[in-house]
Amino acid sequence: MTDSQAQVLLTNDDGVGAAGLAALYEELRAVADVTVVAPVENQSGVGRARSRAVDVDNHEWGHAVHGTPADCVAYALRAIEDDFDLVVSGCNHGPNCGEYIMSHSGTVGAAVEAAYLGVPAVAVSAYHREEFFPPAEFTFETPATATRRLVTAGLDRCVFARVDYPSGNAPVEAETRLRV
Repeated sequence: MTDSQAQVLLTNDDGVGAAGLAALYEELRAVADVTVVAPVENQSGVGRARSRAVDVDNHEWGHAVHGTPADCVAYALRAIEDDFDLVVSGCNHGPNCGEYIMSHSGTVGAAVEAAYLGVPAVAVSAYHREEFFPPAEFTFETPATATRRLVTAGLDRCVFARVDYPSGNAPVEAETRLRV
């Protein structure tokens, strides 16, 4: 990467108000110019489905799309004038593993759509080692930090010029439990 910050498009399938998206937004802003284009509502399990037309609302971090994660990526890459270096999709609440799950994942579907449209992507999901899906009292700190490190190293080493869309599952640990 050059001295200028990377342009990162951040999306997800859990919706623009999801805690995983907020954690990635805060973490990635330290290393990139981040624009969020995410679904208005939860779109888990839609894979790479696309809509014929979507409505788009302004959001404090970018845009909220009344559509699927793939719609969000297509809108951002075709209608926004930024030249994005990378699309980050996540952080999904729950892992995306196994061929069956990955083909239905909106998180992975957004990354596939980005790669299809010529922009490399990363799909990131969080899981709990004992309970599988992270319980509500856990944060996305560990997956967000891991994603920032992956994005930084990948851009610095030009990895995304050779890889279309890696998908990773990062554990949330007991140490990241919120203190109430």
